[in-house]
Amino acid sequence: MAYVDPSGEARRHEAAAEPKDVPPFTFLLVKLASRCNIKCTYCYWFRDPDVYRRPAVLTVEAEDAFCRRLEEHINAFGLEHFIVVFHGGEPLLFPKRRFVALQEKLLDIEKRTGCEITRGVCTNAILIDQEWVDIFDEFEVDVSVSLDGPPEIHDKYRLGLKGEATHADTIRGLQVLRASGLEPGLIVVCNPATDPERVVSYVVEELGIKHFDILPPDANHNDNPPPIDGYFIKLFDVWYDKYAAQGVRISTLDAMIQGLFGEVSISDTIGLGPIDTVTLMPDGSLEPLDVLRIAGDQSTRTDSSVQKNPLQAVQNDPCWRAAFEASTRPCEVCRNCEYFDACGGGHLAQRWSPTRNYDNPSVYCESWKNIFEHIWKWVSPTLVLDYKAAPTRDPASVPAPGN
Repeated sequence: MAYVDPSGEARRHEAAAEPKDVPPFTFLLVKLASRCNIKCTYCYWFRDPDVYRRPAVLTVEAEDAFCRRLEEHINAFGLEHFIVVFHGGEPLLFPKRRFVALQEKLLDIEKRTGCEITRGVCTNAILIDQEWVDIFDEFEVDVSVSLDGPPEIHDKYRLGLKGEATHADTIRGLQVLRASGLEPGLIVVCNPATDPERVVSYVVEELGIKHFDILPPDANHNDNPPPIDGYFIKLFDVWYDKYAAQGVRISTLDAMIQGLFGEVSISDTIGLGPIDTVTLMPDGSLEPLDVLRIAGDQSTRTDSSVQKNPLQAVQNDPCWRAAFEASTRPCEVCRNCEYFDACGGGHLAQRWSPTRNYDNPSVYCESWKNIFEHIWKWVSPTLVLDYKAAPTRDPASVPAPGN
C-alpha cells in the first residue's frame, strides 16, 4: 500500500473550503416504524421525544408519495443504481403484506426506469420467522442484525420492554435466517467496560461469522461517555494477533487502517467524507441522518416531505443543510490534527454540543488519537512505498530548436 499525501494538505484544504453542491442522492434510509419491540439502554432514537409524535409505521399516503418521488428522482438524474435501507425503531413491526406490496412497487420502478434498486433491512431479528425469510429471499433484501455479543454482555443493554433478556430471541431469528441460506451482516455496539476478546471469540468461534462490525456507543458532549481507547486498542490487538490471519474482518478497524494509509475509508463511524444521508420518516418527512436525533427534541425536524417536495429538494432545508455542511467542515482543532485524514473529525453526531452545535471534535477525540497511534505503531512497519522514477527522455526524440 502506498501512503498518499502524508501531509494531508489537499484534504485539509478541501474540508475547510466552501461545501460543494450536493450530488444526486443515491441512498435513502426508510423508517418503516417509529416504535420498537425492545428498549436498548443506549438507543439514540428515543432520546428525541418527537419520535412519539410520528405515526407508528409508515403511512400509506407517505409510502405512495415516496414511490412517486423515487421514480421521479431516478428519471430526473438518470440514475442506474439506488440503495434503500429499511430501518426503525424495529422495521419488522411493519405489516408483512405491506412490506411485500412495497417491494413489488420498487420492482415496478426498476422495470420502468432501468435503475437497479438494492434493498436492505436492519433488525434486532426477534420477529424474524420463516415467512419473513421467504420475503427477504424473494425480493433479495440484504439483512443486518444487531447483536452485542454473548448473553452476559448482550442482555445487560439490549432489554425487552419489561426489562427481560433478548439474546435468545435474537439468536433464534439469526438461526432462521442462516438455516435458509441467508447470511446476515452483524452489528455490535461495544460497551467499554466489557472485554472485546470475549465478543470477538463469541462471534467468530461460536457463531461462525467472520465479517462484522463493532461500533462505539452513540454519544455527544452532553453525555460525558467513558473513553473507548482501552476497548478498541485491545480489540485491534486481539484481531491483529489472532483473527486477521483467519480472514476475520471488522469494518471499523478496516476503516481506521485504510485512513492511516491515506485511502478513503467507507465508514459511518470514522473517516473523511460528507454526511448526505436522507431519512424518510413514517409520516413522509425528509430528514438528515437519523443518528443526529441524539441531540434531542426535534433536532432533525425539517419542513420537507415527499408529499410536498422532490427528494433532492431536502438539500435546501436549513436543518438538513446544516448537518451536511458541518460534516464537510470539521472544526479547526480537527483540521490541524495529525490524524485528521484518518479520523475526519469523528462521527458527526458525536461532535454535537449545546453551546457550539457541531463545531467540536468528537466526544471520543482523545480516545481516537490513542487508538490511531497504537494502530499506526503496528501497521506502519508493513508499509511499502511504490516508487517509480520519472522516465528519462531519449535525446534523439527531442526536437531541435526551430523545428
